[in-house]
Amino acid sequence: MKAYGYRYMEVKHKLIEQIKLLEPHVRLPSRNALAKQYNAARTTIERSISELIGEGYLYAKDGSGTYVSEARGAAAEHAPRSPFRSVGLIIPDIRHDTYPGILRGVEDIMNRHDVNLVICNTDNQIEKQAGYMNKLIDRGIHGLIIVPAIIGHTDLSLFSRLQEAGIPIVFCNRGIEGVEAPKVVSNNFYGAYAAVKHLIGNGCRAIAYISRPAYSTSYERYQGYTSALAEAGLDMDDRLVLFEPTFDTERQGYDSVIQLLESGVTPDGIFCFNDGIAKGACEALGDKGLIVGRDVLVVGYDNTGLCERMPVKLTSVKFQTYDIGVGAAGLLLDMMNGETVRSNKIVVLQPELVVRQSSHPVL
Repeated sequence: MKAYGYRYMEVKHKLIEQIKLLEPHVRLPSRNALAKQYNAARTTIERSISELIGEGYLYAKDGSGTYVSEARGAAAEHAPRSPFRSVGLIIPDIRHDTYPGILRGVEDIMNRHDVNLVICNTDNQIEKQAGYMNKLIDRGIHGLIIVPAIIGHTDLSLFSRLQEAGIPIVFCNRGIEGVEAPKVVSNNFYGAYAAVKHLIGNGCRAIAYISRPAYSTSYERYQGYTSALAEAGLDMDDRLVLFEPTFDTERQGYDSVIQLLESGVTPDGIFCFNDGIAKGACEALGDKGLIVGRDVLVVGYDNTGLCERMPVKLTSVKFQTYDIGVGAAGLLLDMMNGETVRSNKIVVLQPELVVRQSSHPVL
């Protein structure tokens, strides 16, 4: 897919020239006629006209059409413009510990530039994501930041619709195959690699990986896990790798570790996809009479508030959520302001390991 451009700006300028030749209160041709005249999508025409109404070139009559304003031409160029721009932020779930940080980063930047922010939660459902995208496009959103949903089949035509409407988009955390747009991501491979290398350095040799279901992020962390093992000359044991079957597991981490231990395999270290899984893993170890930080070392991911609240404080990989939000918002504003941003631009932030009690050296 081509980079998200500003086709609507080209159409808008052509409309301005057309308006200057018309008398006040003359009705413009229909949206479909204008789309044909300018060889543009109807959504592009809609957005151009919407902005021209806001800038005083045109006015609308309900059920009648769009008309040339008295303040057309040079007068319109000095008419006050609407100061309000809006962008959408589509995320899986604002309640998840990862997303408040991203939201705050985006919000701080947008507030600094007087841009309204519309927040949409998809629950990781692509169908809900599509519904929100359609609503945001129809309401004339000026830009979009999205953490893509992962459950379901993505309708790429919606991203074509964004492109045709001249609405720039920036991905957070992950992109979508077949859609070329700037991304701000964390280095999941490196975060996992650093976590497992830390466990190895503290004496672990049988290290498990407990993950959410398989998708791009869990695979990237799996690759970091296997690379650290290979570098240390440790053999892979498939029995120590568990991808949980659904995202709605009632006792995430807990049931996986119980299953692992009851299969006769006892790891001396566990690397967990996130802190929620690590919490469940630690509870399961305790119920089986194993002491976290002594019998089994545990590392989580995201460095959420759970880490300090757990009975044995959790070592975790710090996910730069706020910085991801700030970076995505900055890129989007650049695009909205007409600056050139490569469609394949990727900003990669490096996570860091925060060491606590759960990964003390084995005694």
